[in-house]
Amino acid sequence: MVGGRYSPVEPRELASYPFLREAAEFVKTRGPSLDELVGDIAYADVRMRGAERVRAAMELGAIPPPVCRGERECLNEMLSYICARFIVSAAGSPSLTRRYALKEAERAAALLAHEDPALIRTVSEELGINVESSASLFRVHFTQYVKYMVPNQKEWKLNNRRIKDGFVELDRDDFCRILQNVITKRFDGELPLDIPGTVKDPFMEDALRLKMVADTLFKQFDIKTLGKLRIMAFPPCITNLLMRVQSGENIPHSGRLALVAFLHALGVSEEEIMKVFSASPDFNEEKTRYQVDHITGKISGTEYSSMGCDTIQTFILCPQKDKSRAEQDTLCRQEWLTSPLKYYKVKMKPRAGKGKPIAPTA
Repeated sequence: MVGGRYSPVEPRELASYPFLREAAEFVKTRGPSLDELVGDIAYADVRMRGAERVRAAMELGAIPPPVCRGERECLNEMLSYICARFIVSAAGSPSLTRRYALKEAERAAALLAHEDPALIRTVSEELGINVESSASLFRVHFTQYVKYMVPNQKEWKLNNRRIKDGFVELDRDDFCRILQNVITKRFDGELPLDIPGTVKDPFMEDALRLKMVADTLFKQFDIKTLGKLRIMAFPPCITNLLMRVQSGENIPHSGRLALVAFLHALGVSEEEIMKVFSASPDFNEEKTRYQVDHITGKISGTEYSSMGCDTIQTFILCPQKDKSRAEQDTLCRQEWLTSPLKYYKVKMKPRAGKGKPIAPTA
């Protein structure tokens, strides 16, 4: 503790948060040169650990916490983080990059949730988040809160939070969740690294192998697999959710529920619905299958109905809600339009005398 501020100089702490400047300084002063790291046989185990770090993010869905019994092991943990970033950068796979970034951020947030508040404050300040804290309360300015809060979830809306003098008050878990988003965005901006061939080449075998894992795990969803459905007749809320999933964004549980129930109501199979979510960075086949089977009634015995517009708006999933009337989809602003499913059916209803579906208006 220095002047009321925790100074994370212990090797264990640097191994836990290897993205800190002090970790980079520790590696620079006590670690190998770049040439030694990527080519010396003495660091083969570190390079292997870097590959395992990425593999765990891809296949296990979590990067294990560090196990450091001494300074040397902590240094190797920091070096493995560097090697993992080289591997991800060499692979050149956006899906792998997003998954790795998310899992590194989740790992750091989970560790921070058990740290001294002063250390949490120090890490957050290095990440650019100014925070005031006590034993159990963290206060962050509302502008930073809005920038990094969990999007599209009712409990994270600003009006559902306690605000005092422009600062949002959060418990430890919620503040660490904010930091997870900060770290994810930071890694998204940093990766892939621009590394020379002399650094890239030693990692290419691992990089290509892990890229194949990513390509298999995150099978790109082909919109054509939705069969006879007319995608252009989907309502804006469902189209928005589909676009977000395809772009690799992790949509909230309420969004997944809305999307699965809507597609199921239109006769899309469980297997095809699974493919819709395969591009998500947090995609886990077993977990996703369970969720889809539960929502569709395959294992729960109760099918979830497609959400109505009121519920869509309650869960902050309606992209039309905050638009001016002139900007809104003309069908969405009809008072009798009460659900995304009704929107689709109206769009698919042939026009009188023309026998064609109604053309989309937005």
